[in-house]
Amino acid sequence: MKTRTLIMAVLTLGLLLGSAGVVHADGVVIVEPLPGVPVPETPNLVVEYHRVSVHITDQVATTEVDQVFLNDTQYDLEGIYIFPLPEEAAISEFAMYVDGERWDGEILPRDEARAIYEDIVRQRLDPALLEYVGRDTFKASIFPIEPGDDRRVELAYSQILENEGGLVKYVYPLDTERFSARPLEEVVISVRVESAQPIRAIYSPSHDVAIDRIDEHTVNVSFEDSDVLPDRDFELYYTLSDDDFGLNLLSYRGRGEDGFFLLLVAPKVEVKEMEVVAKDVIFVLDTSGSMEGEKIDQAKDALEHILDNLNPEDRFNIVAFSTGVRLYE
Repeated sequence: MKTRTLIMAVLTLGLLLGSAGVVHADGVVIVEPLPGVPVPETPNLVVEYHRVSVHITDQVATTEVDQVFLNDTQYDLEGIYIFPLPEEAAISEFAMYVDGERWDGEILPRDEARAIYEDIVRQRLDPALLEYVGRDTFKASIFPIEPGDDRRVELAYSQILENEGGLVKYVYPLDTERFSARPLEEVVISVRVESAQPIRAIYSPSHDVAIDRIDEHTVNVSFEDSDVLPDRDFELYYTLSDDDFGLNLLSYRGRGEDGFFLLLVAPKVEVKEMEVVAKDVIFVLDTSGSMEGEKIDQAKDALEHILDNLNPEDRFNIVAFSTGVRLYE
């Protein structure tokens, strides 16, 4: 397949977009106002799919993004693709597919890139100009997008994740996909974490993820959904420790609030047979009316999962309580 060149320019720090509201957008195409069409009625593009692949090796995270935007309106649209990069992240790839052809990015001086872009726009061809807008936002101008046509965008960047007392946090900006004209057909986020130091707890407070532990040093995490408008960023926490038990505390207190905390405790994954000891486990289960529906179902599922993973020599009991207390015997 023929490869074409995509024009990119890196701008100086502190440059802002014309609209302050656009600066905080992420992974979304903002459509320029149409002549004769009121701004509130300017249509949005449809996001057909949003796929993200993340590889974290010893806290160096490489994120690859693959998105497809569809123009299902009757207008030719000029789109502004906005994506905020984490602070000090380095972009390594930006490309766009036009009629099946890949346009790769090429770094050019700003003035030269702008001149080439404006000349191509006048000829109604399909460039994308990548610009650094502000400290942590990339902007790509994509023109034109004809009715029924789509644009596939690929973006890759790297960043170093901070280790705060053995706790590492990764965030992927996902929330403004809710501005898609229709629910996304597919959202997929795949994360592979590899660490020289043993990985203990791994947790996402934002999404229901599947976790596959390969060994103490490698974990695969995945999230998939369809027919959805994401309304929050993807967050992933994991802890690192050489101790038999990893223990980390997350706390938060807003102004005028009582606050709350999350305690992450996780043992090492690989244990020698001689190190396994018999244990007594007591389950305390709330069966009051407030637990009806999804809450009690989740509690039962958790209870069954733990029981299924007890060792033959382990002992357990269940304490169910509502207005009274009952023991399982």
